[in-house]
Amino acid sequence: MMIGVDSVSLKRGTFSLMGVSLEVPEKSYTVLMGPSGAGKTLLLETIGGFHTISEGKITIDGQDVSLYPPEMRGIGFVYQDYSLFPHLTVEENISFGLKMKRVPSAERKETVHTLLSSFSLLPLSERYTGSLSGGEKQRVALARALATRPSALLLDEPFSALDPDTRSSCMDEVKALQREYGLTILQVSHDREEAYRLADQVVVMDRGVVLQSGLPATVFSRPGHRTVASIAGYENVLEGTTGPADGEGTPFIVGGVAIIVHGSFPVYTSCLACIRANDISLSRTDIPRNGSLNIIEGQVVSLIATDQGTRLRFDGPFPLIIEIPRHIWPDRGYQPGEKVRVSIAPEDVHLIPLAGEHVNGVVRS
Repeated sequence: MMIGVDSVSLKRGTFSLMGVSLEVPEKSYTVLMGPSGAGKTLLLETIGGFHTISEGKITIDGQDVSLYPPEMRGIGFVYQDYSLFPHLTVEENISFGLKMKRVPSAERKETVHTLLSSFSLLPLSERYTGSLSGGEKQRVALARALATRPSALLLDEPFSALDPDTRSSCMDEVKALQREYGLTILQVSHDREEAYRLADQVVVMDRGVVLQSGLPATVFSRPGHRTVASIAGYENVLEGTTGPADGEGTPFIVGGVAIIVHGSFPVYTSCLACIRANDISLSRTDIPRNGSLNIIEGQVVSLIATDQGTRLRFDGPFPLIIEIPRHIWPDRGYQPGEKVRVSIAPEDVHLIPLAGEHVNGVVRS
């Protein structure tokens, strides 16, 4: 089942979806990303048939279903808040849709038992859902949505309430079921790990419009908009202007200094330079310079411990956030106020021309 969204617009209160277009290929896993308030859940609900559009159309396998009610679209939906029936047991919740479809008892029991086992819910089968933890409720909601074997599934942050181990196993299980049953899945997520692990396609939206879509590796390595760069994990986004070409690279002027960027760009173009925190090296000022790297001097402002090591704020001609891996930190031991030197490779700087930021697949002028 392929899902098509063609120039869809609608207004809910003060928020609008504005000419949204995207395609979820048949039997694919698409992850929809964006900051809070981007319109991701509203778009999911609109595809599911819970809101009436004012313009455009929604198609399923090429058929216009824009006026169809939810029950006629053949799409399963899992909300972030679970939406389980508190007066039913776990087993009864999962069985509910099968009963509504008048699936024979023996087939129904076999399907429910398989899902209970797949999602590690067998010990909880007779429990009422009100007594379950958030993670347990999420697993029940996923199992219930999959019970009727819908051709397409819409998931609103389905793994957000799970502990790391359960989250990992549930992601593996959903991906395996998607492949086994040939499901078309569109999932809302804030997590790049989920996108890399699950998605065949990533779609990034903000303020009611689609900004960029494509393979996860492509979108995250070559963002075309500052919001996409933030989603992609570029902690440093600097605004400046390109200068005349210098050898094999292009100078990018920011904070009154030039850093060399790999590749050729039009001269005197306003751009955003995107640099990941873990692509920046730090050293003391007495270390010899490396001529192939961009070298910037300044001082340490602050430090904070992270899961990966130490996150450091640097202030020089422009501010930077730097991530120092845990295995390096004990040998370096920088202190706030210390004079330091940062090194950035030209190929680790990604430029986005401000006049060329992509919005809904169209280059903004």
